[in-house]
Amino acid sequence: MEFPDLGGHCHKTSCKQLDYLPFKCSYCKNAFCHEHSKPQDHDCPSAPQGDGARVPTCPICNAPVPVNKGEDPNIRMERHIANDCRPAPKTTSTKPFNSCSVQNCKQRVAVKLLCSGCGKNYCIKHRLEVDHMCEKVKSQNRATSISRLTGNSSGKNSGDSTTTTSNHMKPKLTVKNWMNKLFNRK
Repeated sequence: MEFPDLGGHCHKTSCKQLDYLPFKCSYCKNAFCHEHSKPQDHDCPSAPQGDGARVPTCPICNAPVPVNKGEDPNIRMERHIANDCRPAPKTTSTKPFNSCSVQNCKQRVAVKLLCSGCGKNYCIKHRLEVDHMCEKVKSQNRATSISRLTGNSSGKNSGDSTTTTSNHMKPKLTVKNWMNKLFNRK
């Protein structure tokens, strides 16, 4: 044996097995092998009576109902239900869900995605102003189209020869126009 000081023998007199990682009992503080590690396995004199016994829980209020030694748990439970039992309060979901503000969209998300234009909450699919037909975008499009009309009808350029722009403005690049341009659709 290379490491004579490593580990320890099981403290149970009938076992005395050499264990390299012995368990220490939390009550009697002696070292035991894996087979005798629990207090009931090595008949621990320091362990309290009823150690490891389960306490029944009330099915109505989910509170533990202590039962004295020798007492019938069914009778004790009936007494608890008749006298002390109060139903547990109903809990609501702890996860906040935010539904999309688009009319027929039923999507719900855990994170609020508020539009900077209208201030409403939207899902991932409708989060962009163009996707949910935001009132801000509609009013901006109306204003730009009116300014284009008034700009074109007001007259010609100032006659400056250094500018290379034409008399009319380029149309605003929208998602739809960009997709059409990308896939060469007309």
